[in-house]
Amino acid sequence: MSYVIQAVLSNPRHPECGQITIPFPIPTDQYDQTIEMIQAVDLGFSVKRDCVVDAVDSYYHVLGALKGTLVNVDQLDYLAKRLDSFCTGGDAQFQAMAHKLELTNVQDFINLTFCCQQATVITDFSDLEAVGRSHYLNLNGRSASTEELKNLDAAETAWLLIDGGGETVTPFGVVYDNGMELKQLYNGR
Repeated sequence: MSYVIQAVLSNPRHPECGQITIPFPIPTDQYDQTIEMIQAVDLGFSVKRDCVVDAVDSYYHVLGALKGTLVNVDQLDYLAKRLDSFCTGGDAQFQAMAHKLELTNVQDFINLTFCCQQATVITDFSDLEAVGRSHYLNLNGRSASTEELKNLDAAETAWLLIDGGGETVTPFGVVYDNGMELKQLYNGR
């Protein structure tokens, strides 16, 4: 897959124009050409949410919630770029928290990309050491000294997390939000 999101878009004011399929993020060298193609069907103007999402194809299955919503092409492009920058595990954190929060709005998905790294998602309970280390790092902004990690009883940390409750079971793993709040950091532009 050479895209993060592939969206089938249409113009709700002019359904006779048909649909257009766009891969996101839009490659920089194809951006102007892609926008011209979208604007030919009276879509893709920078500040208006003027496109209806008719279908979404993405590794991020939770983005299927965008189907039927109005979006802005630049916002979809920005969301795809944010998702494409995730490190290992970020995909599970994003999808599990989006599912838990029942997100359906592109702006909320974008805002989630700024804070979902605070959540802990367990997809494999067979390695409690790894779960504990990951949780410790999530609580500490993904940073810790070598000495801290060496002295960490990771299995105990995992057991404390699991025994503490507050989990939500999602199709993407068991998620603990760790007090994460969805803040409106992205202002829509």
